[in-house]
Amino acid sequence: MIGSDQTAGQGRTARADQRRRHLLEVARRLFVQQGFHQTGVAQIASESEIKVGQIYRDFESKEAIIAAICEMDVAAWLEEDVLTAAVQQNDLPAIRAWLARFSQPEDTEEYRLVAEIMAEAGRNERIAESYRALDNRIMASLSAALEAIAPPDTERAAIDALAQLIMTFGVGMASRKIVLGKDGSQEACRLMDRFLTSEMATLFRCHVPCDQR
Repeated sequence: MIGSDQTAGQGRTARADQRRRHLLEVARRLFVQQGFHQTGVAQIASESEIKVGQIYRDFESKEAIIAAICEMDVAAWLEEDVLTAAVQQNDLPAIRAWLARFSQPEDTEEYRLVAEIMAEAGRNERIAESYRALDNRIMASLSAALEAIAPPDTERAAIDALAQLIMTFGVGMASRKIVLGKDGSQEACRLMDRFLTSEMATLFRCHVPCDQR
């Protein structure tokens, strides 16, 4: 009997997780297509075929929905477990490969949602709070990656400054791809990648293989 109850409970949890994920995917698409203000909970309910009451049982507000979407997307993109394993194993090539995602941003639905959130953050403090939390999370991983390849005596301020530069470039390139398309962006990415590699070599006084120059 206990086993049956546990199985039933696990089934309900799985269905709830599936429902939430479906809702978030539908909401993301609508937010990207129409904007945050033009998308209401009623439309999300209609498109997802999930009742409004159930949505509010899962999420207290529309802001909570967008925060959950961002949490899901950032977790998938950031691959913190990959970075953690590379740092623990002192796998410098793997750490550098992880860092490369910041210099080669893709024009994806997730990036378009980030652009929408950035625009809304200036008007909505709850959205701004969510954006700051995501920014802090990404910056923490980025700084951890840089710290792992830096000599022990490297100043923390220098690591944080380089992390800010990499983050700023990544967001800027993603924004330009969204607005202007991909024309010309590949060469800019290559140039910035070379610049960042040079900066890391100078700052960390580490050897840079020829194929990374």
